[in-house]
Amino acid sequence: MPRPVLVHLNGIPASGKSTTARAWAERHAATMPVAFDIDVLRAMIGGWDVQLRPAGNAARAMAMAAMRAHLGSGRDVIVPQYARSDAFIDELAALAADEGAGFVECALRLDAAEADRRFTARAASGPVIHGDLGGDLMADVLVELEAFLATRMHLTWVGGPDQGLDAVLDQLDAAVSAVR
Repeated sequence: MPRPVLVHLNGIPASGKSTTARAWAERHAATMPVAFDIDVLRAMIGGWDVQLRPAGNAARAMAMAAMRAHLGSGRDVIVPQYARSDAFIDELAALAADEGAGFVECALRLDAAEADRRFTARAASGPVIHGDLGGDLMADVLVELEAFLATRMHLTWVGGPDQGLDAVLDQLDAAVSAVR
């Protein structure tokens, strides 16, 4: 049995991280991986929208415990989470190492205009689990994230203009295979 893998899937908000993570978990359903969306967990905490940072910290602590259990059972975890600081990503890498799992750090490519369009559509059609990032703010977020990601030495970029979900999943599979 191959060792489990923890995948961090980064990217600008509304880039398709959660959709991609769920599709990747479904693609490998026979081995029961989990797509662990911390933003969804955070939105389940009462008052999360007025106490964003404390709720985020609580959700992250719960998520880390659940991910530890899943990796410990020999199963893969994929975490679709926007992150622009080393601390969270390094915490994920340390968790993977503690559990004898491989660690894969990936980021989805998407331009700010498309992300803004998706973010607006998502906000209008589903439950609110994110703050407001519309318009020029989305472009600023993308610039900041790309500057941060340029510092990440082991990052694998996935996706891009005109690439379908299957191509992105194939790229994720290749990155995972490289650390198994």
